[in-house]
Amino acid sequence: MKIFRVGLICTLLATAAFAQLTERNPVDELNEQVTKALADSKVPFSAEQEKQLALLIEEEREASENLFGITWNFSQGPPQGEERDRALAGIQWMYGELKKKLPAYMTPAQRAAWEKYEARAAGIDSSAEETAKRGAEKGKIQQIRVTNNAFNVETAQASGQSGPTGGGAKTEVIERGGEGAFHGNFISTFQDEKLNARNPFANNKPSYYERTINGNISGPIIRNRLSMNFTINDNKQENVGTVKAVRLDGPFSLGVTRPTLNRLYDIKSIFQFAEAHSLNMGFQYATKDSKNENVGDFVLPERASRTQTQNYMVDLREISILSPRTVHDLHFTWHKEHSQTNPFSNAPAVIVKDAFTSGGAQNRSTTDGNTYEFSNLIYFAGEKFTMRSGFQGLYRRERLISEENFFGEFTFSDLASFQAGKPLKYRITCCEPSFDLSQLQGSFFSQNDFKFTRTFTLMLGARYQIQTNIHDPNNVDPRIGFAYAVGNATVIRGGAGIFTQWARFDDIQTFRRVDGRRLYEIQIDNPGFPDPFAGGVVRPRSRRVVDPGMRAPYYTTSQVTLERSLPSNLFVTLSYDFVRGNKPNRTRDLNAPLPGIGVRPIPEEGQIVQLQDSGKSWYQHIKASMRQRFSIFNITANYTYLWGLNDQETDSRGRDVALPSNSYNLHQDWGNNNGARHTFNASVNSRLPMDVYLTTTVNAKSGTFYNITTGRDDNNDGVINDRPPGLPKYSEIGPHFFNVSFNMSKAFELNRETAATPQRASRPGAPGAQMNVFANLNNAFNMTHLGTPSGVMTSPFFRKSFNATAPREIEVGMRFQF
Repeated sequence: MKIFRVGLICTLLATAAFAQLTERNPVDELNEQVTKALADSKVPFSAEQEKQLALLIEEEREASENLFGITWNFSQGPPQGEERDRALAGIQWMYGELKKKLPAYMTPAQRAAWEKYEARAAGIDSSAEETAKRGAEKGKIQQIRVTNNAFNVETAQASGQSGPTGGGAKTEVIERGGEGAFHGNFISTFQDEKLNARNPFANNKPSYYERTINGNISGPIIRNRLSMNFTINDNKQENVGTVKAVRLDGPFSLGVTRPTLNRLYDIKSIFQFAEAHSLNMGFQYATKDSKNENVGDFVLPERASRTQTQNYMVDLREISILSPRTVHDLHFTWHKEHSQTNPFSNAPAVIVKDAFTSGGAQNRSTTDGNTYEFSNLIYFAGEKFTMRSGFQGLYRRERLISEENFFGEFTFSDLASFQAGKPLKYRITCCEPSFDLSQLQGSFFSQNDFKFTRTFTLMLGARYQIQTNIHDPNNVDPRIGFAYAVGNATVIRGGAGIFTQWARFDDIQTFRRVDGRRLYEIQIDNPGFPDPFAGGVVRPRSRRVVDPGMRAPYYTTSQVTLERSLPSNLFVTLSYDFVRGNKPNRTRDLNAPLPGIGVRPIPEEGQIVQLQDSGKSWYQHIKASMRQRFSIFNITANYTYLWGLNDQETDSRGRDVALPSNSYNLHQDWGNNNGARHTFNASVNSRLPMDVYLTTTVNAKSGTFYNITTGRDDNNDGVINDRPPGLPKYSEIGPHFFNVSFNMSKAFELNRETAATPQRASRPGAPGAQMNVFANLNNAFNMTHLGTPSGVMTSPFFRKSFNATAPREIEVGMRFQF
């Protein structure tokens, strides 16, 4: 391993001496070209002009970088085919738009000098122009929409864990039908256990096999009228898991595989039925077959189940360019899903807290759902004013037949209790498994951006949304954002706003199903074993309800961002976010035993678990990122610091709907969120001699928080989540994570360009057929990444990790593209 590391470092250092310079973003090159041309003509930009240009350049750079970065992503060899053509055509379109805008920032003398320079340079492509034009065809792009506002009311979202997302630095390329060239892209990958290392928590190395076949063909069917894109994907894998448990006969450790087969067929087309009107059509069919689900960690193989799914999708989108500045966008999508889960056994479940879980999975279910989405957008882009207004709607209908826990579940606090045959709890669900639910939700929005000066843009928007299943008509989300250029290479962005969330369909479904009449739960304290009714106290039926006055949760969010362009093609950003969660959904037992008395307020009923909006949370994020291309390297890095507090408990599915530790003191659960405080990600794309490419990825994060619990029901509320007195929620921190992965590829040009243009032939992604062979080394140094320890005090794994993420895995593949 040391030889491999030293050899890799030497290779990277040695190739720097032989590699060609990396191409730069065409926006940067055009900016330098104009600046130099005016300086040589003795009419340079003034300091005020450079400041005015800064906002324009930063906007165009961010938008084009999303496309230009595609041409330098070497994770499976240099990009080729349709992906590359779309990116280069988009860059060419944006390059032309930027050249049109630049004269407005010049004095008459500067415009004359620039026009003279362009006339003199006519017929001679600059490197920036060649980068934009190479491989791209004029007319392929119908429009490019650029969004760089984290608070826009059309697409932006917010969450406590991530802050405002979905609105910033987004570039959408809209293509014309019947344009471009014919392309193909075919990829095959393979790996098995001979290439992979053994998980340190498993005593065996299970057989493992994975292969992926992906094919794509695209291009014009009718020139200037119709384009088609057909994709097929077939992926067969046997995901490796590890069972790490302790039974009465001692420790049990076993590596297992979870076979999964995914297949996808996708066809898209663009029909250009008029010069300014196009219709985008798509159809997708996908299947998934997952076996041996649920097995791993404390769950023994007998708890396995199998899920089979089928998904259909129809997508229609009509785009009309009403004028050079106005676009109408109409979009409709239909999704149909069918899912069926069958357990290998329906035997009663036995749970010994964080020691082992055995018995049947008892999760037989069938789900049939239909989702219809519709949106209507009017987009206007003027010199001083930009407007995006429209409507978004969604209707979902689902029928669920579920027999989850229809055969009962015993819970033991520890191995000694199991050996003595003294369960702590017994739960069983009865009786009607089927349930139908539908939900309609709609939103109206208007985003208006005003460019008051060339250095300052104010962005104002409002969004209103409403849905069925909760009665909350007062959901108006005002948002404001701004962008201000404070120098010739520095832009400050910021904003604030409200982000209303949808009440989750799955939560509403769960709480309306178990209504105490058609479906209910019975619980027995200290039951007999194996016959639960041979002892103990049978509690009355438990049910769930939705608070009739429940409101939709919303986040109040603010952000400020500093963007700075530095010499040597280095771009850095630094941002601070503050997010306050208002009315997040949580649960509470309305009929929990009264403190000090131990008697439920309504003795003839069991738990009455209510879904309500009484939660609260707040989060702070500090984010830093950088991007640089130099010599043979293309480097990106991101760091996030997260500090968050909330009072919601998370269930086994990661949803904030678990019951609190004390239903009469909800503030008792106010504490850390369970995410990592520090997260760092970086990637380095390297172009080496002889068409060899290397991508290095580094991921690191601090440990996640976890709870310490007693393993018993200390307050007799029927929930085993009690913490020791005085101990706050998520008080402990698990192991940190650090991982390094590599992708190495070699490209073979099958019809390299002639010697007359050797400089073009040597550049990545040069036009023509190409074959790539590559290898992905995930967790290349086979580092043991320990999982979060058990926090259950009665567990034999208390404060010990019982699992680890994947060891070293090596995947090899081949890619042919033209």
